[in-house]
Amino acid sequence: MIIDRNAEVVPPRHPEPVFRKIMGSWIGQAGYDDLLASFLWVREGRLARAVRQYHEEHRARVQRELDHARHREEQGYFSQAPLHEDFTDIASYTEYDLDGELQVAERNYQEAQKVWRAMSEDYGDFDAIRERYSRDTSGGSPLMEDLAKLWDAYIDASIRVDAIMAADRNRTHAMALDEARMLAYRSSPASLSMQRIRAMHHSEFERTIAILAERDGYQVTRARGGAGDLGADVIAITPDGKTRVVIQCKHTRTGASVGSPALQRLNGTARQVHRADVVLAVTNGHYSDPARRFARSQDIALINWSTLEHWATWGVPLPEILDTL
Repeated sequence: MIIDRNAEVVPPRHPEPVFRKIMGSWIGQAGYDDLLASFLWVREGRLARAVRQYHEEHRARVQRELDHARHREEQGYFSQAPLHEDFTDIASYTEYDLDGELQVAERNYQEAQKVWRAMSEDYGDFDAIRERYSRDTSGGSPLMEDLAKLWDAYIDASIRVDAIMAADRNRTHAMALDEARMLAYRSSPASLSMQRIRAMHHSEFERTIAILAERDGYQVTRARGGAGDLGADVIAITPDGKTRVVIQCKHTRTGASVGSPALQRLNGTARQVHRADVVLAVTNGHYSDPARRFARSQDIALINWSTLEHWATWGVPLPEILDTL
């Protein structure tokens, strides 16, 4: 073997003469196969160490994100606006997803650690190292196959966690925008308090419902009921012009409930007479249990005082209201 004395890597000059003689003898005997096997073993060892480190760092990342989600969930954040879900709900969903990912990350790290240790145990056993890369060795290196799987597992896990955190950010951002929009509307002159609505005359209530529909881009063709309205106090067309909404308004100053007979009358005319695509009843009170059961059976949408507050007080558009019913 010829040693290039100008190379950056040179054999060490061991102070112990016996060791220096033995190492010199081994270096002199080293052939191409020995050098190639040593090189491959070192490179594969570095790869094994890198894969282990990637999984260790990924596990730490998932733990950090999980701890942060738990802190958000425990700390709590309850908006003044009546959002459909709270910020703590988002943190809870994220915590659940990350908890599952942490278990996967721990298993993958332990597997990577096992492969790294198996390769480390070959250090000094040159016969084992040569055997690993022998031409006669069938099936290649099982450890490298394991490393390839672990590398793919790391990539897949990183993608999943990225998706979890992106969903968390998007949902939090969207909710923050909704909150800001609702708080701004609540402070505007257009906001109608439930106290103000309760003090209205029933005809003013019907006109208010029509105004709210117009606010949300609906074309109102009937703004109030009266004699001969056949249950249709307000009729509106959706902004895209494709859906006809027939609305019956039931106002109360005492918080009274709307019973099923009123909905039965509405159901008898809304589709057959008024050609409704969507049948909607609105009250600033509430609905009896029989009324709710009948509405479900006949596909009638119900807006009670709570949902009306979202619509009139906080400015939630009617399409969003209908999507939640």
